[in-house]
Amino acid sequence: MVAEVLRRIGATGRFFVEFGIETGVEGNCVQLASEGWDGLFIEADADAFGALRKRYSQKERVRTVHSQVLPDNVERIFAEHGVPPEPDVLSIDVDGNDFWIWRALDRFRPRLLIIEYNAGLDPEPLLVQPYSPDFRWDGTDFFGASIGALRALGEQKGYTNVYNESAGVNAFFVRSDLAGPLSVTEPVPTRRPSYGPTGEGHPRDPLARRYVDLRDAGLIPG
Repeated sequence: MVAEVLRRIGATGRFFVEFGIETGVEGNCVQLASEGWDGLFIEADADAFGALRKRYSQKERVRTVHSQVLPDNVERIFAEHGVPPEPDVLSIDVDGNDFWIWRALDRFRPRLLIIEYNAGLDPEPLLVQPYSPDFRWDGTDFFGASIGALRALGEQKGYTNVYNESAGVNAFFVRSDLAGPLSVTEPVPTRRPSYGPTGEGHPRDPLARRYVDLRDAGLIPG
C-alpha cells in the first residue's frame, strides 16, 4: 500500500521518518530503507534500539536515533537530524500518544502520513486517550485514538484519509493537495481490530479508563 500510494502521488525527496520502529525487523518504511531511501528511524526502548542500530549500521542513508518522541520534542528531533520540511513518508506508532504527536507537528508536512489508530473504538465519536508523557501501553484495549478523531485532526491539518489496513492497525493519510490521483470521494471503510492469526482485539482495560471526547474538550470544532 505504501508503494501504491507513492506511485500515485509521487515521491519528491525519497525521505522517510518512522518512530516506534522497535528492532527494525518490520515497519512501514523498512522496504523504503532497503531500496536506498534516506530516512530516520527513532526508537525509545533501549534494547530494541540496540538491535535497530546494529541492523542499519551499514546503511549510510538511514540514521537511527534513541529517543522518546513527544509533542514537545518531535519538531526539535526532526530538525536536529535533517528531516526535510516535506518528507515523503512519516509513520507514527507509539502505542498511545500518536494523536498528540501529530497534532504538535506544524513545520513538517509529510506527503503520506501513516498512523496507528484504535480500531476497537467506535469510529464516529472523536475519542483520544488523555495525553501523558509517561504513558506506556499495557497490552489492553486502552490506547491511542479513534479513526474519527484522527480524521478530524487530519481535516484540520489538510489531510485526507485514503486507506485503513485490514488488520485495523494503520490509517493512511495523504495531504489533501496531493490526494486527487487517489479518487477519494467518500470516507474509506473502517476496520475492526484483527491482530494476529486469531483475528481478535486486545483484552479489555480492567481499569475502564476514559477517553477525551475532542468535541466536549473544545479541541475540534463542531
